[in-house]
Amino acid sequence: MSFCDFVVKFDPEKDNQTTIARKIIYSIWVKRLKARKPCVIFIGGDSGEGKSLASLLLQEEVMGLQGLDVIKHIDDINVNIPIEYPKKLDNLLFNQELKKVNIITIHEAREVMKAKLWYSFLNQSISDINAMSRSVKRLMIIVISQFIRDIDPSVRYTLNYYCMVRRPKQKPARLYINVLWKDDRDLEKPKLRKRKLSGYLIHPNGRRQRFVPEYFELRKPRKETVEIFEKRDREAKENIIRKKIDKLVKEMEQDMGKENKKIDTMVDWYIERPDSLTQIGKTYRGKWKLKPDTVKMHDMTDFEAKQFEQKLNDRLKEAGVINEDKDEQ
Repeated sequence: MSFCDFVVKFDPEKDNQTTIARKIIYSIWVKRLKARKPCVIFIGGDSGEGKSLASLLLQEEVMGLQGLDVIKHIDDINVNIPIEYPKKLDNLLFNQELKKVNIITIHEAREVMKAKLWYSFLNQSISDINAMSRSVKRLMIIVISQFIRDIDPSVRYTLNYYCMVRRPKQKPARLYINVLWKDDRDLEKPKLRKRKLSGYLIHPNGRRQRFVPEYFELRKPRKETVEIFEKRDREAKENIIRKKIDKLVKEMEQDMGKENKKIDTMVDWYIERPDSLTQIGKTYRGKWKLKPDTVKMHDMTDFEAKQFEQKLNDRLKEAGVINEDKDEQ
């Protein structure tokens, strides 16, 4: 069976990979929004592969193709923690100043909430947006999570695209785009299937060329876009993480009746949640170094910060996560 997801004009003398990718994005997503069709995109991938940066780039491209600047609306369209979701969705749907803004991205936040609550939130939010955007305005919904199983099977059927991000060593990240479709040949057991994105390039002489892109190589989003997003994401999550750790420390003090275990508890918390480590620092010459903002966030003294770094590095070394002989990552 031959599928056609896009048809774009192609001039070999003028077009390059970037312009072709932009035309395809316009054809599959912007045109879909203009036609008031649902556009729900799942972006998955392992931690550190670049899922959030991929979503920022898609935001830049889709909004840019509609004459909008993502930087002006970056806080409106990104849900960094679940508690922000109701207000931001309501704002996008009913605030006249955001009438032309038609993207909302739900970023993975499992490090700030229990897995069961994360699944529940993710499924409910997708259902809400699907239902409400049909009657108010169509939104491109970008959902970011490590695994597709984070989404309930019944809700998966509302997804239109399944994307994976992979970043080979020393190379730019790659976005693999698959189209989801419903296989209902067996009416008793319909199944959700995926297939590669495919379409046609139309040459100046009218010749149609079948084109099935293996992946889209991702350039980095604008530096200003990344800086604003990361600052907002860090601020949104820091307060929650700090409160959780403070609560754990107090509970331990009450249960054990011993001296303050703040540093040990903090180390335990982050070791159990390795995805959160990128929020608080980075490796440099094989050792984990804290960001200054993290020291301030946890109200640590210089001595406590050094203690934390030492204990964290010892634990990471024991687990084989870091090697002191490695260069800066």
